[in-house]
Amino acid sequence: MVRFIQSVGLQSFTPPSKLAAAIVIMLCATIGRAQPRVTWAVEGNTEVGWNMSDGKVVWVNLLSAGIDVGLWKGAHLEGEAISTYTTNKNVSDNLLGFSNIYTPTNKAFRLIQASLGQHFGQWAYVSVGLRNIDTDYFTSPSTSLFTAPADADFPTLSNNYPLATYPMAALGIHIEAYPVNGLTVKASIYNGAADESLKRQFRVKPGHDGYFSIGSVTYERENRGENPASYTIGYIAGRAPGDGDDEGLVGKSGLWLLVEQPFMYVGTTQWCLLMQGSVMTRYTKNTHGYWGTGLTVNGIGKRNIQAGVAVNRMHDRTGNELDAEATCLVPLNDWLSVQPAMHFIRSHSREIVVGMLRFSVAFGNK
Repeated sequence: MVRFIQSVGLQSFTPPSKLAAAIVIMLCATIGRAQPRVTWAVEGNTEVGWNMSDGKVVWVNLLSAGIDVGLWKGAHLEGEAISTYTTNKNVSDNLLGFSNIYTPTNKAFRLIQASLGQHFGQWAYVSVGLRNIDTDYFTSPSTSLFTAPADADFPTLSNNYPLATYPMAALGIHIEAYPVNGLTVKASIYNGAADESLKRQFRVKPGHDGYFSIGSVTYERENRGENPASYTIGYIAGRAPGDGDDEGLVGKSGLWLLVEQPFMYVGTTQWCLLMQGSVMTRYTKNTHGYWGTGLTVNGIGKRNIQAGVAVNRMHDRTGNELDAEATCLVPLNDWLSVQPAMHFIRSHSREIVVGMLRFSVAFGNK
């Protein structure tokens, strides 16, 4: 974050593709005539991770800024960009990781969303443009509490596809339908190779990059507590560039499941059980299975503290890995929170313990 402004200069600026420029021009022209309603949000995260097993320390920073501009009836322009800065990139040598904001590449500017969305009454929503799947599919009340990357997107996705997930994005179409109260059906299709470079993000080359599709069916049921009960089943499918001995595009598919079930209320607190998992049904050369379970408690004390424990296990051809996490999120005021976390990671018969401390600030009118 410290180097965000310093790293952006005219000499290092890479102009976007002609398609990106055309989209920006058309949207700016539309915005100028529409007298739009604008909402915005800025969030900063800084955390320190300490590998207690060997004494290594990492400092991770993430700055994100998002904007939503209302256009004509039911339509809006969505945009989001991030900046990342990390020190000491070799704190833990495992696939599961321990930080969902960690990225090994320091980059002052990444565009992760630039899309045009249209609501059709209360029945459907369609968005076209540059998108990132994290918000659409993997930001639920329970999973968003934890700091482990596996709770942000499943390893069966991120390890098998060049996926449009943090910190990358890809051109795509995202569709949501709401046929009855509590039921949401989602489907998305993206260019098969996501990227973090403006030169490569705004392109559709299925013959070279392949394609990636993800979808889900979710049923939510309101409860007495803060968060509803939620049951989701989904699919992943596509053709992605091969690696290793595989040449050309390789077909891959799988299924995934996410359940969040409140089961107990004590005073102001809501206790919720988390269960999630994924299995590859086609192409099992890399990560072929994943499961996770956890327990969260919401509404603790006057500060509305959240606390939770979770266990994630990944099955990969190089060896299985397990991560157990305990964390709590403490709001200090309306815009500042602190989150300590502890991770026990077992990878390739090696065990490490990582302690984390994250501070988050958030501003905006969303």
